[in-house]
Formats: sequence, structure tokens, C-alpha cells
Amino acid sequence: MRSSLYRMVVVFAVLFVASFITMWLVEVGQDSIGQKVINLWIGVRAPHTNDVNINSINNILKQAISLTFFLLVVIGSAINMEWRVELAILGMIAIIFTGVVPPEVLVSRSVKWSLVLFLAGSMTFTGLLHRLGVFRYIVVNIIRVTRRNPVLLLLLLLVFSFILSAVVGEVISVIYVVTLIFELTSLMRIDPKPLLILAVLAVNTGSLALPVGNPIGIYLFFETGLLMTTYVRYSITLALLCFTALLILTLLTERRLIKDIGRAISEGVDGVNAFIDYYYIELEREKHSTARLRYGLVMLLGFVVMVVLNDVTASVLGTAFGQGVDSHALLAFIPYIFIVLSAIAMDIGEVSKHLERSVRWPLLMFFIYLFILSYSLTYSGVMAKLAYALLREIHSTPSIILLTTLSSASIGSVLDNLLMVVTFTPIAILIEEVGITNHLIYFSVLCGSVLGGNYTPIGSSANIIAVSMAEKREARITWSTWLKTSLTLTTTQIVVALTWIYLCNVLNI
Repeated sequence: MRSSLYRMVVVFAVLFVASFITMWLVEVGQDSIGQKVINLWIGVRAPHTNDVNINSINNILKQAISLTFFLLVVIGSAINMEWRVELAILGMIAIIFTGVVPPEVLVSRSVKWSLVLFLAGSMTFTGLLHRLGVFRYIVVNIIRVTRRNPVLLLLLLLVFSFILSAVVGEVISVIYVVTLIFELTSLMRIDPKPLLILAVLAVNTGSLALPVGNPIGIYLFFETGLLMTTYVRYSITLALLCFTALLILTLLTERRLIKDIGRAISEGVDGVNAFIDYYYIELEREKHSTARLRYGLVMLLGFVVMVVLNDVTASVLGTAFGQGVDSHALLAFIPYIFIVLSAIAMDIGEVSKHLERSVRWPLLMFFIYLFILSYSLTYSGVMAKLAYALLREIHSTPSIILLTTLSSASIGSVLDNLLMVVTFTPIAILIEEVGITNHLIYFSVLCGSVLGGNYTPIGSSANIIAVSMAEKREARITWSTWLKTSLTLTTTQIVVALTWIYLCNVLNI
């Protein structure tokens, strides 16, 4: 314990010195770009301060403190993920009691409470869907439809992983996908590791499609203020293109795996049939379970439709009420509609139980602390200086998109991608507001952070969960095993994503 504490103190000291020197060296000039950046920074701070000199020694000190504690969370998370909540709380306390950001500003501006509400509601609703038997039903039917065709089994497994992640989120979906894979591989007696890695890549790719698919997608959607129609138009296309590339390359490079699955199906067909028959016998035995299952499937479909049509719903309500309705605020309450509707098919008290069990409270609280730390970077001027340094060297949209995609992908491959998107998004917002680029930069940050996480076993929450579950089943996945599958597939996906974003910019789509 003492050695770990000593190391963190040394890391803090090094980070503070490096942060102070960096903020001192990066000076925002009086050129046209510098003036735009400073005006945006002043707008963020108004009306709480009269200090408008971003390069003053007082502000440099505050910038160094803010950057130090944010980097401390990043590096501490890389060393040990269990430290990240405590370090984030420490950083939050430090920026308040060193005067970096006034506490009233943090309370009123830093946290996207609509996002927190949406996350808590979505997690609770997902728990209720599980209680209704929706996910188990889908899993069994995938096995039933594909039990005699190895190619179809592999494709449907990946499609299921992709769609489920887009609809209920990567964390929940990866648990069901990994469980399904172990059910299948135990019946067919094949190595689960190749299937598991491919499925996790599909889960992460699917999380690009809708904001609900990934915490970083939700963060990006709320933070940038994009319309749902705009977000979905780009994100679904991006996800489908990357997923198509994944499917094609999988069929070309995993022929041995397909052959093993085909052999296992022919040898273990009796066990698969028994598994399916047992499920349907149990379903028939409990008539109310069938009705609840159908009801749950309708609820899931309704939730997806309402999320996609969120902008239309906000417009209709605004017209009916005679006043504007913020579509982002409205989205925060959509999960609760379906929580109430789902609860109709359950016993009284089920909702409160799932609010306790299904909501990942440590992740939710970490979100809040991370919002505060991220906002301190914007308020103190760190993001303004970093954006200015970037814009001073690069002046074209393609170059900025290439840089943000590759940098977020490379860093996101070894660090938590949530930290990456929180780091890059404020810079992307400033760059767009200055007028150098457009909203496509947000999707370069999104695809870089999400797809970059596919490279390594620690690149995303889904990867870590899958590897942990595999270890409990004595199926240890090494870095070399993961990279052997992910390196070519993920690199191809990033190239596809970059090409598509570049074409959208050229064609002004």
C-alpha cells in the first residue's frame, strides 16, 4: 500500500511539472485563430470572472492543476482500473479547493444530468428485459436456426452481437454474448477463444450505431448537442460499413474456425437439439412466461423506435405545448416510459430491485466525477490552448480528422476509451466552433475511440469483461491471441471509417 502511494505521489509531482511547463510554453497568440479561441474561452467563464488573460501566470497555474489531476486519473486507470473512482474524487476535491473552478459553476454546468438520467434508466430497463426472458429467447433461436450451418452460425452470432450492442449497450450485450458462446462451445467441444474475440469486436462495432450502444456515444451525443437524426444518419452508416468489413474479413481469414465449427456441429448435434428442446419445454410449461416474453420483445422494439424518432417526438410535443422541447432533455426520460410499461408484466417492487441490481452505480458516479474534471480543463483554458496549438499547425478538415481518428484510436487501444472521448471531445467542439472543420470531427473521435478499443484486451469495458469471464472458465486469452485476430480486422475497419468520413467531407453529405 505504501509503495503504491509513494509511486502515485512521484507520478503526481512529475505530471504537475510537465503540465505547468506545457501550459507555460503553449501561448495563445493574438492572430485571428487565437482571438476566436480566447473569445470562446471567455464565453465559457462568463460571468464568473474578470480574468480574461489566458496566458497569465495565475491561469497557467490553474491549468497545470486541472491537467495534472485529469492525467492522474488517466494514468492511474491504466495502472489499476480499481483506482479510477478514488482518483477522480481526489481530482474533483482538488480543483474546487484550489480555486480552479467555482463550486457553483461545477454544480450547474459541468455535469450532464440528462445523460446520467438516461444511463440509469437504460440500465434499469435492460435488467427488466432480462427478467422478461428476452435475451435468452434470442440466444436459443440463434442456435436453433443455425445449428446445421457453420457459416450461418458464425454470421448470425456476429450479427446478434452487433444488434444487441446497438440496442442495449456494449456492457450488457457482451455478458449475454459471452455466455452464449460458452454454451455453444461446451456443447460442440471447440475452443471458445476465437469466437469470443470475434464476438467482442462485433459488440464494439455495434456500439457505434446508436448513442445507447456505448457510454462514449451517449456522452458525445449530449455534449455536442447534435440532433438525433444527424447522429443516427452518420453513426448507423459508419457502424454498418465497419461491420460489413468485419464480416467479409472474418469469412476470408477464419476458414479454419468455420471448419472446426462444422465438424463440431455434426458431432454434437444431439446435445444442441436437447438444449433447444429443454428450453421450449420449460417455456410451454409456464404459460405466463410466454406472454411476458412477447410483451418484453414489444417493449424492446418500442424503445428502439422511440430513441430513433426522438427528434420527431420533441417537435410534435413542442407544437402541441406551444413551446420548444429540447430533444436531448426528452431523450433522458424515454427509458422511464418503458420501465413503467415493462413493470406492468411484473410483480410490484421489481423496478426498485432492478434499479439496485442493474444500474452500474460505480460507472455512473465515475461519469459524474469525470464530467467535473473534463469541465475544469475547459474552464481553466487547457482545452483552448491545446486546440490553438493543434490549429496553428493543421488548417484542413481532412488533416484534423485523420489526426483525431488515429490519435484517439492509438491511445484508446491501451487506455479506457471513455477517458479518450472525454479528452478529445472538448477540443473537437472548440475546433468546430472556430470554423476550421465541421461536425464530422465528432464521428472521427467516436470511431477512433471505439474501434481503437478493439485492438487490445484492455481497450474497452466489453473487452475487459469478456476476458475476465473467459478466465473464470479457464479459457485465458493472451495479448498475442487477441492481437492475432484483432490487428488486421481493426486496422481495416479504421481505414474504412476514415475513407467514409473523408468522402462525406468531400461530397458535403
